[in-house]
Amino acid sequence: MAHANIPQLPAADPVYETDAAEFGPLPVAAKPAAKWAKFVPVPAALFAAFLFSQLFDYHALHLSTFTPDKILFLFILLLFADAAISGRLRRIRWSGTEVCMLLFATLCTVSYCITNPDAGLENFKWLTTLFNLLVYPFGLYLFAKKARYTEAKTLFLLRVMVCVGVYLAFTASFEHFEIHALVFPRYIVDPHVGIQFGRARGPMVGSNPMGEQLVVVFLVTCLVMPFVRTLTKVFLHGLLLLVTMGIYFTLTRGAWLSFAAAVLITAIWGGKFGIQSRFIILVILVAFFAGAGSKFSYSGETLFSRRQNTIDYRLSNNETTFRMGMANPLTGVGYGSFNSNWTKYFGDKEKQLTADLTDGNHNTFLGLFADLGLPGVALYVALFGYLFRDCLRIRKSLDPAAQFERNFALSAVCLLTIAMIEAISGDLRFNPTLNAVTFLFAGITASLQYTPLVQKRVKASAAKKGSDVRKGSVPETAS
Repeated sequence: MAHANIPQLPAADPVYETDAAEFGPLPVAAKPAAKWAKFVPVPAALFAAFLFSQLFDYHALHLSTFTPDKILFLFILLLFADAAISGRLRRIRWSGTEVCMLLFATLCTVSYCITNPDAGLENFKWLTTLFNLLVYPFGLYLFAKKARYTEAKTLFLLRVMVCVGVYLAFTASFEHFEIHALVFPRYIVDPHVGIQFGRARGPMVGSNPMGEQLVVVFLVTCLVMPFVRTLTKVFLHGLLLLVTMGIYFTLTRGAWLSFAAAVLITAIWGGKFGIQSRFIILVILVAFFAGAGSKFSYSGETLFSRRQNTIDYRLSNNETTFRMGMANPLTGVGYGSFNSNWTKYFGDKEKQLTADLTDGNHNTFLGLFADLGLPGVALYVALFGYLFRDCLRIRKSLDPAAQFERNFALSAVCLLTIAMIEAISGDLRFNPTLNAVTFLFAGITASLQYTPLVQKRVKASAAKKGSDVRKGSVPETAS
């Protein structure tokens, strides 16, 4: 599929690499497009199915061992194993990102094996968190980065995500207005399943992950907007309003802050991509000053001034986990051992804020500090630092005419920002949906560095430098 905005460029499917030291653009006949075209393309259908399968609470569906998401990930793993064996998987140089992934995954796994936090539990609660935090997101990132980027496959993935978003947005409204007959699956309206009953929870039966997924839907809807016809575009604009309402119906500060971050980033740096975000900002401001929302109104209290008990719990949680990490700075208390050790570090100051910490840890960074010590949290922070750097560098290096790819890279930056926000107020080890989609977007963005959309600029710069050297305007010894 030819790029709608860049007719001058070659199709994104033929991927090739060049030596940065080589001067002058390669002739068309010399481009090894056929060599790189053999690489396996992004398996968009499998990725989309996997992301969709992660939305459901399989314990509520009486499935706990062989769940659809595990089966689909196994298919993805087998596909890429076959591609690697047959030489159809791109070889990449290890960067700081991959090094941090390997070291962090090794540290978590070794600590888990030594601590054995699942001993005596009916299910493998903490082993599941290793899949949520390490196996699924890191696997998707590496698969996407080593696969061949194509615009058509990426758009297919995004269109499926938009369709899933329609389901999520309508479900949020049905929950809020208590139209339970239209809510599916039925366990969503069961107050004994999940948490935060009474808010928009979706199939994840949690308002935080529901809000995060709706923010993802907002971003992918904006990405596909330029590629649809007028009538569909009108529908998508309506969907954006419904998604915004759904995020409000979650009544969750973290989801609201994540949405604000995504909207502001795209509105400021997105150019035309940010038009919808600027429109949504206007709608939100009108609703705020008009008093349209009881939890977000200029004339009354907002959600941020209510539910002080949840803030007190997090303050107590942060104090306790920090003290736990400082007492064990090199190794922590062991992966997954917060629940069995918090009472030892729960002081009088924390007791004044909340009675106990039986609700679990609510800060990913401090939770890792407590469980794994300084090495664990340092590696995790460094990993996200590398991901941010890579996405921003790649977006900057893309040809200005490659608007879709630049917007996609900016969306990856938005998702990384959302993950950071949610990591401060919750434990990402229990959030498989956000981890998976964030690292998948980061991986696809990383794969863009191997496309002509980047290489064209690199070669043009090298050609100019070579020309200047030949003309004598730049000394030959210049670096």
